[in-house]
Amino acid sequence: MKGKLWFVLAAIAAVLALIIAIVAIASTGTGPRSHIAATYTRAAHLDHPGDDDNAAYTSRKQPSAVADDLTRRWEPQARSVDTTGIYLRYPDDAVIIHPHPGGSLIHVMEVERAYRHYHGHVSSAWGWYGYSRGEGFRGGGPGSGK
Repeated sequence: MKGKLWFVLAAIAAVLALIIAIVAIASTGTGPRSHIAATYTRAAHLDHPGDDDNAAYTSRKQPSAVADDLTRRWEPQARSVDTTGIYLRYPDDAVIIHPHPGGSLIHVMEVERAYRHYHGHVSSAWGWYGYSRGEGFRGGGPGSGK
């Protein structure tokens, strides 16, 4: 009987250890935002004013190299590239990579704010987001309200 008790206790301890490990891994922030914060140089003076969620970083790498580093680790939902930079959309964050003297300027921000700020650069690749002033409009023509 004692052998079975130790086996059950060992199994419970193993399950608890596994749960703790999963929680620890999940809470360390393994997405693009945390990777950028850990890898590139924070440049708070380059943050967009009035946007608490925006964080600017710099890199000595060219924009395409920074984008390759990110997209190798996390596949973006959408990607747009033009002469001004590279625009990556992820589920919760957008990563905007612009050329900057000596390398790149990287902005990380909420997708909705990035869409509003960079609409002219991303609308064709990211699609319509519906974050306009008329988003609550439900029509009003014939047959409406039935």
